[in-house]
Amino acid sequence: MAEYLSCVFIDSKGRHTNRRYEVETQTLKADYGTLATAFAAEIEAITDLGLVSVTLLRPLGVSFAVTAGANVDVGATFNGLVYDGEGKQASLKMPGFKDALVDDDASIDLDDADVAAFLDRFLQAAGDFLLSDGEQMASWTRGTLDR
Repeated sequence: MAEYLSCVFIDSKGRHTNRRYEVETQTLKADYGTLATAFAAEIEAITDLGLVSVTLLRPLGVSFAVTAGANVDVGATFNGLVYDGEGKQASLKMPGFKDALVDDDASIDLDDADVAAFLDRFLQAAGDFLLSDGEQMASWTRGTLDR
């Protein structure tokens, strides 16, 4: 499978843009760092933009097939309380949410085994995934279908 260096750039107005560059598979992990450092120097020589970050994207070969009728415009939002956030709330979005998991009032049962297994990944007590601000959740309070 292809591997990529994902570069985030910034302009003088504070706007970001992303570019992804496919790379050959390297022998050692350290080789990716060497490659990224050299590539960053080459990019700097040809752009006025700033380079915010370079991230290695390595697909893990884990995938599943699309379901007939799936739609990226149909999504769900889950809300909850941030761990040690003193009441701060956060949300997590999931695109293409399964209609069968949505109740008639557009709510989503957080106790559904499949939904709970996914959301538990973001809980401080048991999870190993973080929200975009590097936070983990203390609890989930609701899930709803997006409009």
